[in-house]
Amino acid sequence: MTRRKPLAGIYQLTTFLALVLLLLILFISAAYFFMIPAPQDSQGHGDVLAEFAARRSTWESQRPVSFRYVVDRDCYCGPAFMAPYVATEERGSKSAAFPIEIESVNGEFISMPPDPVWIDDLFGLIEQSVRDEMVVEIDYDKDLGYPVSILVRPDPAPPDSVYRIEIRDFEIIEYR
Repeated sequence: MTRRKPLAGIYQLTTFLALVLLLLILFISAAYFFMIPAPQDSQGHGDVLAEFAARRSTWESQRPVSFRYVVDRDCYCGPAFMAPYVATEERGSKSAAFPIEIESVNGEFISMPPDPVWIDDLFGLIEQSVRDEMVVEIDYDKDLGYPVSILVRPDPAPPDSVYRIEIRDFEIIEYR
């Protein structure tokens, strides 16, 4: 009996390609389900609020009687809002002034910023933004606990809705 050589079928190559294509579709489908983002829980906001409460408590216990700092805001607003200004809080009285007068939108030179932001206002901004479920990135001063840098934006954020505030050059005038 003689052995015959099996005939090479034309369907072997197409069957192999179909199998490879099927496996590729399965891998892509499985990868899609692993990449679906899980719904975010409020645990992240709870952590931010816990740190916020600890830092606010530190600020209230370590707060100097009189102090001065520079506020630098960045938003999509007029130049009077974005120019850095010096804020001074002395024994309960508050004052804010630009180091150099700036020109307002209507052409007047102004020496005081419109709607100045104080450190207590920053704590309120952080708390309200977290409760409104906005994305809040905060850096605090390690010794006194006041916010040094705040970035607030909705999630997802259109480019014109990002609000940033930095506190720098903090100077204690009178400590307890």
